[in-house]
Amino acid sequence: MGEQVDPSNAGQAFLNSVLEHLNVDVEITIKSNDDRIIYELSGDTDVFNTRPALVSALTVLASQAVSRVGQERLNCVIDVDGQLEARRELLEVAADDVARAVVRNGRRAVFEGLNSTERRIIHTKLKEDDTVETFSEGDERVRRLIVASV
Repeated sequence: MGEQVDPSNAGQAFLNSVLEHLNVDVEITIKSNDDRIIYELSGDTDVFNTRPALVSALTVLASQAVSRVGQERLNCVIDVDGQLEARRELLEVAADDVARAVVRNGRRAVFEGLNSTERRIIHTKLKEDDTVETFSEGDERVRRLIVASV
């Protein structure tokens, strides 16, 4: 029988291979958070800061790679230079502000252009707020998060 491969290590090997082909010199640190594998990239990360779609694409591909090895659906997040936590804090503040505005004016608010990780941050932040509800609409590539008063 073959040796069991840790999905997070398989994801790191996949990312290393892709980044080597892109001629990008980065270090990858694996972190776990709840039900996700977080790959923190540091080093020569300029290409990721100027091309966020590249980060999204690598996230999808890494998730597929680890899911195949783990034989179950596993989610990955790519955190460039530790920006994920700052982005999380910003989204949580925005979520609170939008929730107050939605309750005050009775209209729905729409967040567009967020990836699945960012939408999840807002859903999670507002889950305990019984004055609003959140839901997503649209196809995967043009998915919107809606905040509405209850």
